[in-house]
Formats: sequence, structure tokens, C-alpha cells
Amino acid sequence: MNLYFLVEGRRTECRLYPRWLAHLMPHFVRVPYPDEVSKNSYFLVSGEGYPRLLDKALPNAIKDANAVGKFDYLILALDAEEASIEDRIKEVKTALENQAERLSSSTSLRIIVQNRCIETWLLGNRRMFSRYPGNQDLRKYIEFYNVREKDPERMGMLGGFTTHAAFHLAYLQAIFEERNLQYGKKNIGHAGDNSYLQELISRMEGCPEDLASFRVFLELIQNVVRLTNPIANGGPSPSPQPAP
Repeated sequence: MNLYFLVEGRRTECRLYPRWLAHLMPHFVRVPYPDEVSKNSYFLVSGEGYPRLLDKALPNAIKDANAVGKFDYLILALDAEEASIEDRIKEVKTALENQAERLSSSTSLRIIVQNRCIETWLLGNRRMFSRYPGNQDLRKYIEFYNVREKDPERMGMLGGFTTHAAFHLAYLQAIFEERNLQYGKKNIGHAGDNSYLQELISRMEGCPEDLASFRVFLELIQNVVRLTNPIANGGPSPSPQPAP
């Protein structure tokens, strides 16, 4: 099975996704060019932001996937930002309808809407959370919305910020700083570690209502693993089934 990842972010997703994928599906290999995929490999490229992701990068990804003819999934990952998940999906579908070239039926499109952004998912790590922080900004953020007790994906925006994503990033950075760690778009640090990822999975499993858009991502990857990893299945790998 081969995967084509088209991610919105210029920096964070291009650093975080490969590290998470190495933990979740270590039997896959990342290739530098689409035409180098073989068995159990993936290609990942940035869409260089929104709306370029849909205007320029998506048509190019479709051309790549069709030309190579070996991709089982084209996985599009983008932020919800100020929109709803449903509205973002509609925008993607509208963009697809306006494409001159259609995605081959041999490749299934999967849309991952990060609600509201990738940092929102990262706020779900309860072990990183400090109950009695010394950071004044962090205390203010917690008073506004306690992400340890409440779903980060449902968090609003504190006054003084221009977007939800900007606030969620600041909240996450304050949590890291409280632990004497750093997080940034160019330096994801501990967020890429397997222990961090497992805490998000644990939160999702223990609180079924939390991190709903992260669940979409994780279940897609887990399904790929079930189809491609005999060890995970306890026997021979089944043949991939076409998406409905």
C-alpha cells in the first residue's frame, strides 16, 4: 500500500507527521519523490498554506497520483481554523469539482480536518499539563478553558488573539515552557515523541468525546496498519479493499 500525504502547513506538519508515522507504521518508508513509491511507502509534501493548498497543491497532487498509478490513498490534511469541519470539507469537495483532472478511481481521497489546528490536538496531552503553573499567561489560559478537563477541540478564543489557532499555539507554548521545554513551528521537540503521541491516544480512548478530528486521523492510519502489517494482524496481510 502507498500513501500520498498533502498537508497544509509549511513547517509543523512536515516535521510532526513523519515522526508520528514512524511510530504508528514503522514498516512504511518515506520516499522523496512520488514516482519512487513501491510497497508500503509514502510521499509527503506541503501545500504551502491555505488557500494555495486547494488552488495549486491539490491539482498537482492529483496529477502526481494519477501519473504514478500506485497510490492507494491521497490524504489531505488541513486546519479548520475559523471554519467548521463540515465547511472545510465542502471547500475541498468544491475544489475537486473544479479540477480539470479527476482523481483516478484506484486512489481514494481521505480528508483530515485538524480542528482547529495541529496544536489543538497537542493540547490533549494531560501529562504535560501542570495543575499549579507559575506562568501567569498559562494560569490565565487555564482559567479561561481547562484543556485537561475539557476537550481542546471545543475551546474558543481568548480575547486579545486574532484567531483560534494563534490562541491554541500560545496555550501550547505556555504548557511547554512550564515544563522547561520549547515548542515552535520550526521546533516541535517533544511533541514528535512516541510517548507524547501515546498520551493523545490514551486521552482519545479514555474520553471518547474528546479529540474527534484526531480520531479520524488515527483510525485511518490504524486501518492502513491492519491492512499492511502481518504482525499487527497476527497472520497474513489481507488485500486492501476499495473505499466506499
